Amino acid sequence: MQLISFIKPQHKRWVALVFFLCWAVPFLGILGFSIFVPAPAAHRTKAAKTAVTTERSVPAADQSGGALSAEREKTSQSPPPAPPVRQEQQQTPASTPSTAANPATNRQPDPVDLHLLARVIYAEARGEPLEGQVAVGAVLINRVKNPNFPDDLWSVVFKKGEFCTVRDGQIWLQPDATAYRAARLAKAGWDPTNGALYFYNPGKTTSAWIWSRTVTTRIGRHVFAV
Repeated sequence: MQLISFIKPQHKRWVALVFFLCWAVPFLGILGFSIFVPAPAAHRTKAAKTAVTTERSVPAADQSGGALSAEREKTSQSPPPAPPVRQEQQQTPASTPSTAANPATNRQPDPVDLHLLARVIYAEARGEPLEGQVAVGAVLINRVKNPNFPDDLWSVVFKKGEFCTVRDGQIWLQPDATAYRAARLAKAGWDPTNGALYFYNPGKTTSAWIWSRTVTTRIGRHVFAV
């Protein structure tokens, strides 16, 4: 009261206003804090609940996504499927005939060797027309087929005293393309000699016996006979 008595009457109103503000400001501050603070707290609680819910749902999705990724990676890294095995590959040797399993055991050797036939044609008839060379090859094949001669070309050609070109080594000369062509045609069945078993050059032959054979045809410089 003594303090109030020292205050001048014109200043009392201002002092009262100051005291009012000193009381009202803290009160309003506390009231405002109590009003505005709970709302962020509730927001944080809601956000926390949302985060928990999301955290609980994410692992499942992550696991499924991880499983799918692992499955895709496994599929991409896995080797391509093996091609189907053909039926003939699955057959066992027991189900296959022995002759088919080893055909070489039952295959008969060719009695007329193409290379040897071409060598004889080249040695005996090079320079002759193609028909004359085929005729020489046909005589050799006719001998292989005839029961009075050996049944393979090697034995026919190298029989002692049969061909002078064997004695002088001309049989080992390298045949040309025409000789090989003539050999193939003779093996295919072309016989211009009408079944002859002998041939000779009348300008060089001195054997009286060969002259006694029946002539079937003449081609080039050779006479063909049976």
